[in-house]
Amino acid sequence: MRILTHSLEARLTKLFAVPIVTILVILLGASLYFSLDWLEVLTLILVILTPSVFALYKAYQSIFNTIERVAVQLDSIANEEFTVWQLAHYRQGSIANLKNDLKSIAQRIQNKRYEYAQNEAFVFDFINELELPILVLDHHYQVYHFNETAKNLYKGIHIAGFGVNTLNLVRHDGKWQVNHKDQRFKVVEHELYRGGRKYHLMVFVSIELSLRRNEQEAWQKLIRVLNHEVRNSLTPIYSMAQSLKELPVQGTSELRDTMLDVIEKRSEHLLDFVASYSKLSQLPKPQKVPTCLAGLSDRLQALFPKVRVERLYEEAQIVHCDIEQLEQALLNLVKNAEQANVIEGEEEVTLSIHCGDKYWSLEVIDNGAGISNSENLFVPFFSTKDQGNGIGLVLSREIVRGQAGELTLENRQDKQGAIARIRMPV
Repeated sequence: MRILTHSLEARLTKLFAVPIVTILVILLGASLYFSLDWLEVLTLILVILTPSVFALYKAYQSIFNTIERVAVQLDSIANEEFTVWQLAHYRQGSIANLKNDLKSIAQRIQNKRYEYAQNEAFVFDFINELELPILVLDHHYQVYHFNETAKNLYKGIHIAGFGVNTLNLVRHDGKWQVNHKDQRFKVVEHELYRGGRKYHLMVFVSIELSLRRNEQEAWQKLIRVLNHEVRNSLTPIYSMAQSLKELPVQGTSELRDTMLDVIEKRSEHLLDFVASYSKLSQLPKPQKVPTCLAGLSDRLQALFPKVRVERLYEEAQIVHCDIEQLEQALLNLVKNAEQANVIEGEEEVTLSIHCGDKYWSLEVIDNGAGISNSENLFVPFFSTKDQGNGIGLVLSREIVRGQAGELTLENRQDKQGAIARIRMPV
């Protein structure tokens, strides 16, 4: 048996050699002292040294047999075999304590294994209950599990073991898609690990269904607003028309004129309402040109003399935008900020201009009451003001989006008020 220099075997061999050499030296010393012949010396060595060597050899074997048993036990635990114990005959001492520790570790592993099995069962039960088509693919991208919705998507065929090509799953630019009859699905992939293997959870999200839902929500909001505006205008018109029919021919002309005046104003409001809708749907294409931020700041300061303009950028900074359209959006935002200030008895409106490496922004900051209903901020024709038409914010956002930017509104963190932020690429 080859013994490595820096191994436990080498260390034990050296340690066991110490008492053997010591005994051998003592025996040789005694034989010289007592002038024993070689036969007596050999007999003495065999009688005393042989049992010592045998005992040390058995101790050596016992140590490494125990180590091998521990290694086998650890291998069994690693392979989730918990019924065979290699150290059963050790009932006391350090090895017994080690055996108890290994049993404790094995019990914890069993508990974790049971917990993982329960979690896995829950995940698969949850997948089966969902109405979205969901597949679980193994590391070969073959179907390992699927829910009832996925089965119905593939005409009730048992698709276990099918590959991605058979399922019409195609990857484009790192994203999965599947075309199925009159539907297109975006496939969201998540990775799962089970038994040391990787699985792929594929969730099918219908693109058409998402678009239809968004379209339905948009129509519902639009119809709700249209119903509100049209009903508010037609109800008094209808009521006054009925009253005019019931007035006597010789009735007072003053009352008749008042009613006709109200009908005229409500009709004008309806016409303005329709004109606002037309304005929103017919925005011209923006003409973006290189613009110096310093010059733009001077222009905005002249356009809004009562607004404090903060210049938080380098003087030579150049951005690309359609200035005229951007001014139209800012007119609406500054007007809203000034109206919010008036309600709270405040005055100052701040226009803060920032610029970074990739994006620049304009922030219109007021000291009003802030935003209380953020859900309907950008719903067309929805307004919390008595004389508002609900078109300003929507129009401003469409202008900003037309220039690849985004308009957001949020409450201030430092004090009362709101911030309308336009963020656009440089």
